[in-house]
Amino acid sequence: MVMNNKNFESIVSFMQGASWGLVIIGAYLFFTLFYPFGLIIALIGGFFGASIGLFMVIFFEMAHIKQEMHKEKVKHTVLLEKMVDLLGSNKKQ
Repeated sequence: MVMNNKNFESIVSFMQGASWGLVIIGAYLFFTLFYPFGLIIALIGGFFGASIGLFMVIFFEMAHIKQEMHKEKVKHTVLLEKMVDLLGSNKKQ
């Protein structure tokens, strides 16, 4: 199965949004779970609850950056090939 660039971009974008949702849900859930033990413990618990989602946000952001780098490299390759063709045709004349 061949996946084109638009589908991959859509999936990565969706997963970034889902990861941010996981950050919010995890932070809220762990905060409310640990709130009976005190505010400081609840804040630490909220941070640890959000950390899984934050890790996923970073992962999918890196995937998005790599995808953008690949698109730019393809554009540069096409331009360089055109330059080589133009320089090669000038040498023949």
